[in-house]
Amino acid sequence: MTRPVLSTRPVPAFATAMWLVACHARPGGAPLLTSVTPTAVTLTGGAVAMLTVRGRGFDSLNTVHFGRLRVPGVPRTNDSTMRFAVPADDAFLPGRGGAPVLPLASGTYDLRVENASGTSNALAVTVTAAQGAR
Repeated sequence: MTRPVLSTRPVPAFATAMWLVACHARPGGAPLLTSVTPTAVTLTGGAVAMLTVRGRGFDSLNTVHFGRLRVPGVPRTNDSTMRFAVPADDAFLPGRGGAPVLPLASGTYDLRVENASGTSNALAVTVTAAQGAR
């Protein structure tokens, strides 16, 4: 039995990098959000409000944009589902510096998911911040 001869020439770094990108690229591109439940939450007395986000293209760790808030390191449950805890305050606001943490205000927030493949479409979530929300 003859064995195939393997090349002893080094593979150029660019070719290796392109192979890695092709292996890890998502065929569908950026994440796509199809639904979020519930679409309205009330933040009361520090209780966490959980959202279930459905779609496709989620990575093992994602960054969730909730309005102007940016929450990194959000894991997926599986390829088509994520669970996300709505922040009770603005601690995840980029560039907030040393400003005191403020409770999240009532309003409608766009929810987007970002990962190495891009940024998703937006789905709206309405937040009601009850007195004493922290």
